[in-house]
Amino acid sequence: MREDARQRAAEFLRELYAAGAIDTDRLDTSITEVLAARSEAELAGVVQSLPSPVPLTSQERRLPRPLEIHSGMGRLRLAGKWQLARETHVSADLGSISLDLTQAEFDDHVIDLHVYTGWGSITIIVPQGVEVQLIRHRGGLDSRLDPPVPGLLLLRLDLTTNIGRVHLRHPGNHDRLRRWPGSRRR
Repeated sequence: MREDARQRAAEFLRELYAAGAIDTDRLDTSITEVLAARSEAELAGVVQSLPSPVPLTSQERRLPRPLEIHSGMGRLRLAGKWQLARETHVSADLGSISLDLTQAEFDDHVIDLHVYTGWGSITIIVPQGVEVQLIRHRGGLDSRLDPPVPGLLLLRLDLTTNIGRVHLRHPGNHDRLRRWPGSRRR
């Protein structure tokens, strides 16, 4: 097992403790289990026994069919509290798409997210620690994601932009404006 996976899991535990999601006893027990884990599967088991950093939809509210959100023309932006079905399709014929998943409820531990725009960029803001797997993408890709925490949620992405770029990032990881030599900050 890679040591960086163990370090990411330990950092996740410290964040849960700092947020008040676990007490000192649970922190101590879980740290001991993280250090004793001999495989990523064992490490994932420890992480999965802890509170999720992402809200999970209650069983009775989970969507039975794929969620489909479509915008013909214009920018499509989803942020704040919203629900991701196990399979979610988001599309815009003409216009950029921005999806902020930091407060979204996930219907399952594995989400298949399909995003399409004919003309425009796609920006997805992914909560820290969530694993992202690119199943397919078309268009330029700019990913600024940190490695995931083993055992947390998996987001499988199928992304298409015919004219535009795909941007994957964590909250607060905004693109910095380019500064030309001699330019002043306004």
